[in-house]
Amino acid sequence: MMKEKLETLCRLNGIECRIGGSTLLKHHGLIETANDLDVFVEPDQFERLDNVLSRVGEKHDTKPHTDYLTTYFGEYEVEGVEVDVMASFRMKCTDGIYTHPYIEPVDGWMHLEEWAVLYTVMQRREKVEHIKAYFLNHSFNEEIVRTCLLRAPDSVIGQVMTQFQDVMKR
Repeated sequence: MMKEKLETLCRLNGIECRIGGSTLLKHHGLIETANDLDVFVEPDQFERLDNVLSRVGEKHDTKPHTDYLTTYFGEYEVEGVEVDVMASFRMKCTDGIYTHPYIEPVDGWMHLEEWAVLYTVMQRREKVEHIKAYFLNHSFNEEIVRTCLLRAPDSVIGQVMTQFQDVMKR
């Protein structure tokens, strides 16, 4: 419900958004409850979405996490739903910085393959396991993963390749 409302707000304001995170996992039936709505936008559209969400909801003060180097991040509450908005997602890894590339969404949804990489970077093992289990019975787009890993630190490439080797070899 909130996804549709957010997409309408974005469309009316000329903002292209991509939905991911636990809402994406719920959409694919991997989990029953989404914690929040994770929204990715391009950097030049962040301020516009920030203004829109600040009007329709409440913006929260966010304290920067030392490992997250995301250029733009905002946390809002809209109709009781936590909405996290990001542009230029970046995160510190043991051997460098992971920067998430833009990948064309499908009907506003990010790809599970992107979140296989993002959750690996964030060390969210349980969510990585859900995605791995999903891809044992669904097609896996290696090209998306390769795009995500193009400029990734070696540690991230190694972890993703190890965790998803079973589905990548099919």
